[in-house]
Amino acid sequence: MEINNITERLEEEWDSEGFLGQVRTGQFSTNEGADFLELLRSLELDENACIPKRLLSLLWYLPSFLSWQGDRVAEKGGDVVAYEKFVTDVQNVLEETLGVP
Repeated sequence: MEINNITERLEEEWDSEGFLGQVRTGQFSTNEGADFLELLRSLELDENACIPKRLLSLLWYLPSFLSWQGDRVAEKGGDVVAYEKFVTDVQNVLEETLGVP
């Protein structure tokens, strides 16, 4: 998927009606989580790619944001084990896509 398209899709997910907006309120769906992971996996970068600042801001914040929302998911009676696996999967996809130091 094109970088601009992924950026637009991620912005939609961060909106209050999007997947991440729902997670912010403690609502977690494993099906929507799987769709979100597929979106992240669709980002392909070559070794020398320059990542637009907006896309980078939408990606780097994900692990911290998701870990902070675990309590909200638990408070709403969500599947905490599935959520924790999802958070780990997001971290793994970002490491695969962006690399590690």
